[in-house]
Amino acid sequence: MFEQNVRRCADRISIYQPHLRPIVRVKAKVTVEFGAKIGASIVSGYTYVDHVSWDAYNESSDLGMPLELYKKRFGMLPKEIQADKIYLGKENRKHIKSCHINCYNRPLGRPPKEENDTHAEDKKRAIDGRNEIEGTFGTTKRVYRANDIRAKLDQTADTWIGACFFAKNIMKFLRGLLCLIFEKSSLKTFQKRIMSIFDSMEAVLPTPQGCMKEIN
Repeated sequence: MFEQNVRRCADRISIYQPHLRPIVRVKAKVTVEFGAKIGASIVSGYTYVDHVSWDAYNESSDLGMPLELYKKRFGMLPKEIQADKIYLGKENRKHIKSCHINCYNRPLGRPPKEENDTHAEDKKRAIDGRNEIEGTFGTTKRVYRANDIRAKLDQTADTWIGACFFAKNIMKFLRGLLCLIFEKSSLKTFQKRIMSIFDSMEAVLPTPQGCMKEIN
């Protein structure tokens, strides 16, 4: 940069973490974030990380990838999906329809004046599905410290991010296992108390001091 008298170096803003790039986000707290953009999907409560990118990109191009990964994991396409409105463009709507997948597609253009019962139920289910994925990102960052990635290499950082989501899935599995044990052993009276103790374990997990970069 000194020899060529330039002030820009492609794909590098930090010598310590050269894979980080500034990503402009329309958020209330900050307008620019430094971290990875993650595309994730939830199936039966378990989170799958489908895409990790350290460069800015349009999330609408991610819809085909989760569907292909779902087919690869389970041997078939999902019967129904719930996605954010950014994924429901014209091309993605055509792709969903061609795959014979049910999805709550809010009609493009002006919304109808009156909504029927079926439309309202589909809208409620879509909002619930969206809240689940938003809560997953919040829990993974707040509890499992996915917003404290200190890896120097992008491959190591990808593994670190995957480990955070893996730990969250393990905790969900253990919680379900305990519920099943209590149900089979007729110990339902102790189930609520044990579950509250199990949930409080997350609050006493060691929290690293300092935050290097935040995941988007």
